[in-house]
Amino acid sequence: MLSLMAIVATIGLLVLFGCPGDSDHHNPATASDLNNRSFTFPSGKAFHSALTNVSTVVSFSNNATNFALQATVQNVVRTATGTYGLDSCLFTVGNSTNPTAGGSNFPTGTGPQPNDTIDLSVCDFDSTNNSLTVFDGTTTITGVSRAVN
Repeated sequence: MLSLMAIVATIGLLVLFGCPGDSDHHNPATASDLNNRSFTFPSGKAFHSALTNVSTVVSFSNNATNFALQATVQNVVRTATGTYGLDSCLFTVGNSTNPTAGGSNFPTGTGPQPNDTIDLSVCDFDSTNNSLTVFDGTTTITGVSRAVN
């Protein structure tokens, strides 16, 4: 009986306060959390449906106002670059087919395209695990961080 009461109390607290990294933005990522960091996600589904189960690396620079998303597609490393809206969790791919100029070199249907907007509802940073959790409305994925040189 005591165990059952402990379980009910725990569930009640989770409902009342929410779970870390949930859609209520309990740990929204800041510029200092993201700047000059790279996060490796086991799946890029939240960034583009064609990247489901494709390892995806997202890097931030320029005080976390720029991003670069990389994934290997058709045995070639592809890249999409653009601007990142820190407060909005909004990735805007540049208009070029050359990522160096701000854009995307993903073939059509395989990843983010020039002028695409990736609108995530959650970008939460966990300083304990140095990880970034993103949520696109249906998919939650967590990427592990490493410093970018």
